[in-house]
Amino acid sequence: PDKIEVFFDDKIGLSYVFLNEKRLYLKRSWREKEIKNFYCAMQTEQDINSPHQYFSENFYVENGDIVVDVGTAEGNFSLSIVEKAKKIYLFEIDKEWIEALNATFEPWKEKVEIINKFVSRENDEKNITLDTLFRNKEQINFLKIDVDGVEADLLKGCEEILNIKKSIKIALCTYHKQNDEKDFTLLLKNKGFNVSTSKGYIIFYTNMDEMREPYLRKGLIRANK
Repeated sequence: PDKIEVFFDDKIGLSYVFLNEKRLYLKRSWREKEIKNFYCAMQTEQDINSPHQYFSENFYVENGDIVVDVGTAEGNFSLSIVEKAKKIYLFEIDKEWIEALNATFEPWKEKVEIINKFVSRENDEKNITLDTLFRNKEQINFLKIDVDGVEADLLKGCEEILNIKKSIKIALCTYHKQNDEKDFTLLLKNKGFNVSTSKGYIIFYTNMDEMREPYLRKGLIRANK
């Protein structure tokens, strides 16, 4: 972390770091030490050999893709492919992250849309389903999902998208809950997807008292058809 250089944008009062020569803005409340530790962990998480790496040699966003990033947080995933994508939809509900995302994606605001709602199985003031949002929009080409354990609810709200016959890729986190990898793999295979896992395993240790076998969980699955 000590090797990471943090900059400050006086015009908007936000700190930022550089990610592939692009500014990545961070939360207003964070101090330099927090930013350095976060950025170091973020880069480790997206190492090519990490269990949390979304892409592989044969699984990636292609030029002109319509990309949906659910659980955007700081936006490093979408920033890494922003110049390739035709359109990106960012879903985030944390107000501090939304402020930072608006600053990060300002240079590409014509093709990046930030949506302040939970993606779920229902539609109301705070929630929306992907089926509802994209029913009359363009076809999604790449869907990234990392929503802290409510992935199953999200999938129930995008049956139409999962059933589509056209090509689509899904990077889906599976380490938050015990049986997610098994359940989601079965679900997607039944809908005609080819499914593989990322390298290695994650020990999910947010609450050590509740840990049960298997202790090693796959970080995410990559599905495509």
